[in-house]
Parts: sequence; C-alpha cells; structure tokens
Amino acid sequence: MKNRFLLLLLACCFTGLLVSSCINDKGNYEYEDANKIMPVTISGVNDTTIMINTVLRIVPEVENANDGNYSYRWFVTPSVTAGSLPQRTILSDESTLNVPIQLETGKYLLSFEVRDIERDVYVRQQVYLTVTASEINLGWYVLKDIDNETDFDYISTDGSIQRADVLLNKAIPSGRLKGTAVQMAFQPDRYFQQIKNADGTVTTLANQRAFHILSSEDIRTYEAGQMWLYKNYADQFYGLPENCKPQSIRYAVNAYDLFMVNDGKMYSIFGMMANIGKYSAPKIGFYSLHKDMIVPGYSTALLFDLESSSFCYTDAYGATLNPIDDENPAAVNPVGVSPNDMPYTLTDLLMRADQVMSATAYAVMKDKSKEEYYLAGINFQAYMNPSAYPFLSFKAIPEGCKMPLAKVKAGAYSGNFIYFGDGNKLCVYWDAEGLDVREPVLKTYPANETISYIAHMYSGYSPAYNYLVVLTNSASGWKMYVYNVKGLGNPEIDDEPAFVYSGTGNARYVMYRTK
Repeated sequence: MKNRFLLLLLACCFTGLLVSSCINDKGNYEYEDANKIMPVTISGVNDTTIMINTVLRIVPEVENANDGNYSYRWFVTPSVTAGSLPQRTILSDESTLNVPIQLETGKYLLSFEVRDIERDVYVRQQVYLTVTASEINLGWYVLKDIDNETDFDYISTDGSIQRADVLLNKAIPSGRLKGTAVQMAFQPDRYFQQIKNADGTVTTLANQRAFHILSSEDIRTYEAGQMWLYKNYADQFYGLPENCKPQSIRYAVNAYDLFMVNDGKMYSIFGMMANIGKYSAPKIGFYSLHKDMIVPGYSTALLFDLESSSFCYTDAYGATLNPIDDENPAAVNPVGVSPNDMPYTLTDLLMRADQVMSATAYAVMKDKSKEEYYLAGINFQAYMNPSAYPFLSFKAIPEGCKMPLAKVKAGAYSGNFIYFGDGNKLCVYWDAEGLDVREPVLKTYPANETISYIAHMYSGYSPAYNYLVVLTNSASGWKMYVYNVKGLGNPEIDDEPAFVYSGTGNARYVMYRTK
C-alpha cells in the first residue's frame, strides 16, 4: 500500500516537472519570467457539460495576443486512461470554438492552446468536458419507492429539467428495482463493463461512468450517459451471496474504489486495477456489520462489527477486516474507551468532513444493558494509520434527549452538532456543555409531512455550495427543501429554502451530482 502511494506521489511530481518545462524550466537554460516569454493570458474557459451531437461554442478572452504571431488549437484527451498514453482529438484551430461534439460519452480534458509560432512556446488552459447522451446529467437525484418498487426522480441544477420515474421511463431496458429505496452512488470514471459482441467475442469497456442503485431487495448498475442497464443483481458478484439484502454503498472518488455492505458482509471493488466491475468474495471472517460506514476519498473504510461490538477497518484490495489498535499509550488514547469488545452497540455512524486521507464522524452508541446513550467523536486516518485509536471524545448523552432515538440523523461538515428529524420538525443536537437548550427546533413543516432524510452538502471548490437538504414524505408524495447554510461551524440556515421540489412516492435518499 505504501509503495503504491510513493509511486503515485513520484508520478505526480514527474508530471508536474514535465508541465512546468514548457516555459518555466529553470534547469535547462537561463530562467526568464514566464510572463515576459509568453505575455498571454486566457480566461473564459470553464468546465462544461454538453450532449453529444450538439454544438459547443466557447469564446475565450485572450489578452496580449497578436493574431499575426500566434496560432490556436482546441483539443481533448481522456480524463482517465487505463495505463496508456492519452490520445488527443483535435477539435479546432480557430481562436473561437464552435464545433459539433461527436465524441463518445464520457469525461475529457478540454485544452485551449495559444502558441507563439516563431519561438515555439505556448500557454494552455485546461478544463473538464463532460459529454452525455442524456438529459439526465448534473443535478439532484431523489431515490424513492412506490408500491415496494424503487425508482428515482431527476432535477437539473437550475430546475429547468425535471424527470419523474427515470428507471420506468428512461432506462434501457426500463423497469424499477423490487423493494424499498436504500441508496444511490455515482461513479464518474473507471468503471469496467464487459460487452458481448455479435460474433461471440467480448469487449471490455474501460473508464465508464456508472450509477449504482440499491433497494432493499435488489442491486443494479446503469451506464450514466444513456441509462443502459450494465448489471443486475446476478451480474454484480463472482459468486452470488446467500441473501440479497443491500444496506449501503460508498464510492472512494480519489481511488476509484467501491465499498458495499450486503447482509452484514463487506464487498469491494479495487478501482486502481483493471477489472470487470464485479465484487469479489466478501471479506473473510465471522462478523455482521452495521450498515453505516465511513469512507474518505482513499481506499479504506471504517466499520462496526455488531457480533463483536468492535470498530474495524478494511481496504478495497484486502481480503479481511482489520482491528483497531487499542494499545496505544495514554498520550495517544486520551479518551480511554476501547474500540474493541465494547459494552455498547452502534446505532448511527454519521460522516462529517472528509478529506483524501482522513475523515471525521460522530458515532451514536447505546449501552447494551440499559437505556443509556453515548456520543463518540471520531477521526479516521484512512491511509496513514487506519488502525489508530479513533476516538476524539466519548460523552454520555443527557437523559431525555430525542436525538438518539430519531430515525433520521445527519452529521454536519463542521461544528459540534447533529441534525435530526423529530416527525415534522428539523432539530439540532448540540455536543456541548452548559446549554439551556440542547435540542432547538430549526424548522417545522406541515403536520402531514414527516422528515425522511437530511444531508449537509458542502463544497469549497467550483461549483461551490453549502446546502442543507431535507426530504419529507406525506400521503401526497415527497418534498425536497434545499436551504443555504449560513457559513460553517453552526447549524443556522436561511429562513426560506433556496429550492423546493416535489414528486410522487416515498423519498429516502438524495444524491447531488456536480461533475
């Protein structure tokens, strides 16, 4: 694992040296300021999503360029390659891009290059280009069920496109999953799928985008462009599990790994190596996992074994679950509560901020012999030291608090509090001492609505957002309230929602896709 990380680090460094040598190579000739060598700046070229066979028009702003001395080029390369050099596809040699896009669906790197013809130096602006064959693209995905069958509704980021019952109406072949809705995950690249050709040969499609959808009784994977069914339940595994009881799924975006809990067992797909998109055998051992897991962006998951009442971890490429180290010295183990053979059981493991190498979380735990609840603050070091003692704090929850018994809870990106639903009321539990009101009510919805899902969605990168999403269900269908959160570190939200959307069925999960 460490060797692989060092190789990746060296590769990144080497790539950086290659890129900077265009006009900033200080080692090969006397250094001059890059702006003096190539006094050209490019702006107005941003990440773009476009449907296949439509015209892509981009008018960049190029400052300090003389048309008589400079040439222009637009080209794309695959954003991810499977161990081979990326191949360029030239789109245009004009300063303004105005061409129909006839690429295969997928994610590309779009480059605009301005070159000084006489000196053969250039500047380049590079962004992401996503080519899709479907209007089901960036935006909100509301996973729901109707009459014990799972489907999802789609709303574009600006609300201009709304499509109900996508699996029933848009998927190929059409049809809903049997069972109630559980979870949905988007894999933006590096999914592998085998296609049988007419002559009987098999082609492996690499670097595909995929939707993974779980219901209480089924698992399906769809191609994320045209919504073709890639795999049904029987195709997901090398060997079928004894029971089909999907519980949760997580995608580690920086390592291309999939983690899934089915019937208390952990399954994974190691994305750093070529595969055919199938889960290997479950992790070895006698265990039964809680459905919740903490997966930062890198190859490792934190779990709780209900059989042994112990926290454990696993990686995508390993065959076993691994114990947490509880023999650290007191200086590293300030809380003094062992994560192994605990006298408590886990009720909720709530993800908070996640980075590439670590994640913070809250664990809501119940004493196994009496009605007492505890709240553990967790720091999980996914790569550098995943076996390290995880607890930052371990506190008793005051008697009479509603949060531990609430069916719907959500961790915040930052701040010492937990959002939870109390019927039609959106509430907050404060993890702090000496408060007059520990569980204030933030919002009250109509009496016929019941909160079914809460999520704090935050990104500091483009497109930046800071949303609190609240789903409610009623006899007439679901509603989704999207609020702007007032900064970080506190639970306050705007008085009125930024968006309100609605649909039929019982909604249970929301995915927000921005890339």
